[in-house]
Amino acid sequence: MSIQSHIRKLVLCLAACLVIIAVPVMAEDDDDERLDDAWQDAIGDQEPILTDKQFALLNNLAFQAAVTKICDGYTLDSDKFAAGVAEATSPAPEGMSDEDADTWKTAVLIRFGTTYGLLLAEGNDETDEFCESAKELKADSEVPNVWQ
Repeated sequence: MSIQSHIRKLVLCLAACLVIIAVPVMAEDDDDERLDDAWQDAIGDQEPILTDKQFALLNNLAFQAAVTKICDGYTLDSDKFAAGVAEATSPAPEGMSDEDADTWKTAVLIRFGTTYGLLLAEGNDETDEFCESAKELKADSEVPNVWQ
């Protein structure tokens, strides 16, 4: 094998290594606009007051509500929104006293408000990307939306 052939292989190997290194760095750059520390501080150690599915539904509702404040052309349908909140919080945990049920409802509302506030911050920081995400969500027939 000639020296040129070895150099070519070395250059290709180095190029491949650079790509392998660059992909995670690019992924981090794509996420740098997120408020990761704020999210972690706000909800990182919360008790699981809802199931994962319920949290996903509630997060989706918070995102859609934030979109109406940041992006043009989106308005909440209050009936759809109320039905979405009811779905996201059902079933409520069983066997709670009235006092515990009230505490649970308060915790759910605080979690929703926290998520909504963080999404407003992210959306206002990167409006174009945020509104593009809303446009994609609205076009996805698999995801219910609560917009008019």
